[in-house]
Amino acid sequence: MATIDIPALVKGLRERLGLTQEQFAHEVGVTFSTVNQWENGRRRPQPFLLKRLLEMEAASGESSADALTKGEALTFKRRWEHVNAAERKELASAPVSLKFRQVAALLASAEKLGWNETLAAEEDLVRERWTRLRREYHA
Repeated sequence: MATIDIPALVKGLRERLGLTQEQFAHEVGVTFSTVNQWENGRRRPQPFLLKRLLEMEAASGESSADALTKGEALTFKRRWEHVNAAERKELASAPVSLKFRQVAALLASAEKLGWNETLAAEEDLVRERWTRLRREYHA
């Protein structure tokens, strides 16, 4: 399996979309700091986010250095909103306990997945996000 250059992927995708790090973070659903750390190679995206980034890369066309046209960016944004809506629907339909077990299993297998750099702060961030999602969709 080929290794993925995360910093180049994130920066290239963000620049083709014509977004700042803050705008890109909002579109992806992470913090500005997270995008900054991805671009600087200090963190790796979680597997589901990496999959989404690769899908965004594929949807945005070939790896050209040119920015997308306004129409292409709008089409892409609509597709991204559709994907986010589908994930929210899935989250709302699944028991929270199942989601927490999935997160716990992911964190427990981090070393096996090659995520040796997983820090306690990152784990806390994941747990905090799931808590927020639980409050929002299962209140």
